[in-house]
Parts: sequence; structure tokens; C-alpha cells
Amino acid sequence: MSRTTSVVLLTLALLAAPTAAQPPTAQPPAPQIEAIPYPDVAGLEPAVGESMRDARAVLEGLLVAPEGGLTSELAEVYGQLGQLYHAHDFAAAAAVAYRNAVGLAPDEPRWVYLLALLDQAAGRLEDAADRYNRALELRPDLVAALVHLGEVRLAQNQPDEAERSFHRALTVASTAAAYAGLGQAALSRRSYREAIAHFEAALAATPDANALHHPLALAYRGAGEMERAREHLALAGSVGVRPPDPWLDELQQVARGERWHLLRGRVAFRKGRYPDAATEFRAAVAARPESAGARIALGAALAAAGDRPAALAEFEAALRLEPQNATAHYNVGSLLMAEEERAAEAAAHLRAAVAADPGDGAAHNALGRLLDRAGKPEEALVHFTEAVEHLPADEQAALDEAALLVRLERFRPARARLEEALERLPDSGRLTHALARVLAGAPDLTVRDGARALELAQKVHAARPEAFAAATVALALAELGRCDEAAQWQRRAVEAARAEGSAERLAELERVLAGYERGAPCRPPGAAP
Repeated sequence: MSRTTSVVLLTLALLAAPTAAQPPTAQPPAPQIEAIPYPDVAGLEPAVGESMRDARAVLEGLLVAPEGGLTSELAEVYGQLGQLYHAHDFAAAAAVAYRNAVGLAPDEPRWVYLLALLDQAAGRLEDAADRYNRALELRPDLVAALVHLGEVRLAQNQPDEAERSFHRALTVASTAAAYAGLGQAALSRRSYREAIAHFEAALAATPDANALHHPLALAYRGAGEMERAREHLALAGSVGVRPPDPWLDELQQVARGERWHLLRGRVAFRKGRYPDAATEFRAAVAARPESAGARIALGAALAAAGDRPAALAEFEAALRLEPQNATAHYNVGSLLMAEEERAAEAAAHLRAAVAADPGDGAAHNALGRLLDRAGKPEEALVHFTEAVEHLPADEQAALDEAALLVRLERFRPARARLEEALERLPDSGRLTHALARVLAGAPDLTVRDGARALELAQKVHAARPEAFAAATVALALAELGRCDEAAQWQRRAVEAARAEGSAERLAELERVLAGYERGAPCRPPGAAP
């Protein structure tokens, strides 16, 4: 067997490896769901009351649905119902809804943060501080949480803790609210000159925030500059500052009917009811035609239902609304990949996707496959490596990278990357099998480890006794020089391939078996690098 042939066979093995059975995983206990005290909506604007009724209908539908696996949708419904109540000052109902959302999705910072806002407004300062800290564990760059945590610490008479939080906010973004908080902390310590500097910085950043003139006047008075104090006191008003807060801003949009159509559509999509999902997503588009997200959702449902042209039209409409939308670019590129004559367009969209969102591992992987197919393996490898970096739990991304490294005859890096992937995903049968093939048959003899290859191959075969798994056990035995046993396992592989009905695989397995049975040294050929 030539070195080139070995590389080809090894690559095919990586791509076609069987999947081992996955052991059952322990399920966390179900969260306690609180009943929401639904408020009376009779006095509200009709559109708001309708949104609340829609939200309740979506929630009740999910709660009685016999299908499982919809925890994320249920968390989203509870969270958005909380936003709806929050926006209209039904604080008690909003808090219960947020708590349910947090219980169902404990790693989603949005609901933890919004619940902390309610705690802060109600004077539950320690609860607010705990929740802001939890939100920051999940999203360390959440400026609004840092500023509000500082405000809570000031209210608790902890100026040092408050200052740490405000300074941390300023390392993320220069915001007037953080400067104002530092000014208040300095004022509480009677550090008047320091307070003046911070309040002046806040006013310079947000000149319309005339409420800042009042504490600035106090700071000037404390510093003995009475004329400046009077000037600022005369300018004092009611316009304050707050940090940039997209989640708080979102409260004003949540009453739109688009939200509930999107939620119903997502539920239908998850259940595989793609036409129903498309109907809901169309209603979302009708409710808010300028929503790129609604058009992307509709495109996804249409693609899943098999209507690729209509899906492509929706994704392209989303791009007209948001030309830099990474998801829309990725979806267009993914659809166009299937059309050989449009490969260049697909690549352009996938490049735009990774430019807009460099952390999009799926887009990197798709672009890598397209470039590999186009005969640009070095560029493809860059994107496969990025895909693994951003999708460390994605088995296929790791296999794509390793397969390309093998084809490039970089067997040592291929082994290393498979070892790393298997550490992350120890139950992956495909990764186990791929590593066994490299350890047993890499043309670079310094990469081989027959004993470990045998252990891994036998593990895969125990889970999936298929032709390829048996052939890999035989390859590992051949590497160890155990030729009679290798021939026995290869015969099992041939029998399994015959039963599986794979003529092409059968011919190759029989050819290898003939080599084992000749009695010559059966170790796979190779060459030291």
C-alpha cells in the first residue's frame, strides 16, 4: 500500500467513522414553577391587553403540551411575559415570571438582571446585589449591571464596593452613569474635588442630564466654591443618566404582536411542524415588516419545509434590512453551498458572516468546507481551526479539521487535535474511531501507538459492531505485528460489510484481508518523517 493510498484511506475512515452509543446523563431536578398572579388588564390600552392575553395563551399551551424538550421556549415565554408586566408596572407578576424564567434557564443573564432591577426598585438591596453579581458571572461585560450594582452598594453605605463596581464599568465602556456614580461615592466620603471631577466628566459625556447639576452644586459648595455652586444649582433639572441598557429598552417593544408570533413559531419549529411555524413567522413579519429577525425565522421554517427559493428570498430580505446580519449571511451561504455554480456567492456570504461575527463557529466550518471543496486547503484549515475554537463541543467540526490535516499529511497535528477533541468529548465514538485509525495506520511511524489504537478500536466495536470498526481493530493488531489476529478481525469486517450491503467498502476490505493472509509482515507501511 503506497503512502498516498494510506492517506486517502485514513481520510475516508475519519469521515465515515461510526458513532458510539452515548451513555445516559443524569437529569437535573425540575425547577419549581410558581403560579403567576395575572393582573387585571381591563383598563389597559387594547393592544397591550391583547398582547397579555396572547402571552398567556402561549404559556398555557406550552404548560399543557404533552411533548417534552421545550424548556428553552418555556423560559423565553415566562421571561417575555415578565417583561410585559414589568413594562406596565405589574411588578409582583413580573417578578414571579422572571423567577420562573431563571429557574428554567439559570444560565440566561437577561432574566436574572431584569429581576435584579425589580429588587432594586422595591428596596430589596441584598437580593438585587446577589442577582446583579450572578448576571455578571454570566456576562462580565454587562455595563448596566455594574452601574446598578454600584448604586446598590452606595444605598447600602458601602462606597468602596460601589467605586469598584463603577470603575469596572468604565473599563468596559465610558458611560456617564458610571462617572456620576463615582461622583456620588466621592461626595459621600466628602472628597469634594474628586466628586467635582467625576460629575463634570458625566456632564461632558451627557450635557442634557441636568439632574447632575444638583450633586455637582453640593460638591462645589463642599469645596468652598459658593459661586460655582449657585450656578449649578440654578441649572438643576430632572433629566438624569442611566447606563446603556438594551434589555431595559426592550421592555418598550415587548408588547408588539411580533414577539408572540415568534414564540409560537419557535415552538412549532422545535416540534417539526414547519408549515405551522412558517404561518406564525409570516404573522410576525406582517406585525413588524422591518424585523430582520422575523424574516430570518420565516426563512429557516421555509428551508426546513423544503421551499429553498422562498427561504432564500426571506434571508435576502433580512439582509436588505440589516446588511451586516451574520445569521442571514450564514443562512444564504449555507443554502447556496448546495449549488455548485453559485459557490462563489456562497463563499462571499460566509465570509461576510465570519466578518460580522468572528465567533460564529458554524459559519467558519461551512466556509472551511466550501474552500476545501474549491481546492484551497490551507485557507480551509484556518476556518476549520476557528470552528473548533468556537465550537469545542462540536464533534463534526473536530473531525473536519482532523480529516484535512490527514489529507495534508500533517499526521502529528492531526493526532494532537484529535487527542484534544477526545478530552473534551470522551464519549464520542467518531472521534475515538478517528484517533484509533491515526494511531494504527498513520504513514508517519512516529505518530503510531498500536496498543492505544487497539484499546480505542475495541471500545468503538463494542458499541457499534460494524465493518469499519472491525477493520480498525484489525489495523491496530497489524500495527502490533499480530497478523493472525488481524486477519481474523478483517474477516469479521468483510462479513459485516457483506451484511451491510456496501459493495465498494467490501472490495477494499477484501483487498486488505488478502494482504493479511499472505503471511508477509502485515504492519501498515510508513516512513519516518
